[in-house]
Amino acid sequence: MRKNTLILGVVATSLALTGFVAPTFAARQKPTPEQRAEWMMKRLDTNGDSKVSLDEVQAQAASAFKTFDADGNGQVTRDEIKAKRQAFREARKEMRAAGGKSGDKTVAMEKLREMRPAMMPGMRAKMFKRVDTDNNGSLSLAEVSEQAGKMFKRRDVNGDGFIDAGDFTRKI
Repeated sequence: MRKNTLILGVVATSLALTGFVAPTFAARQKPTPEQRAEWMMKRLDTNGDSKVSLDEVQAQAASAFKTFDADGNGQVTRDEIKAKRQAFREARKEMRAAGGKSGDKTVAMEKLREMRPAMMPGMRAKMFKRVDTDNNGSLSLAEVSEQAGKMFKRRDVNGDGFIDAGDFTRKI
């Protein structure tokens, strides 16, 4: 009888813990391709016409380049990219450490938004080598812009010169 009570208690406890943990797992689902497309459109569509032009992509790439070019020499190195990403990680730790303190958390969130590394062609090591066409170990604005243009053309499936919702319904 005692053994049955113990087993029943363990089962009841595990079911209760599973009930508490399940919503957490549900909240962490990966975004769907449609959600990712919507987020990208919101981020890149600066004039609000529900489509992204090559000029908008080039402007975002130039802005991201300036963000990563810490020393302002017109070149972005792997070390500059790593430093920017590490600074973002530190800002994220500060935000988490602020926890429930609303004033501290607001300040930490603002710092996190400022530190957030923008997406730039060449951020990952393998892509960095591909974008660095002159093989000098750093990226120039021209190299980044050229790669952004290639990415734009690949995304513009229907070839109309804009990326819109219709381009995301087709396979690349």
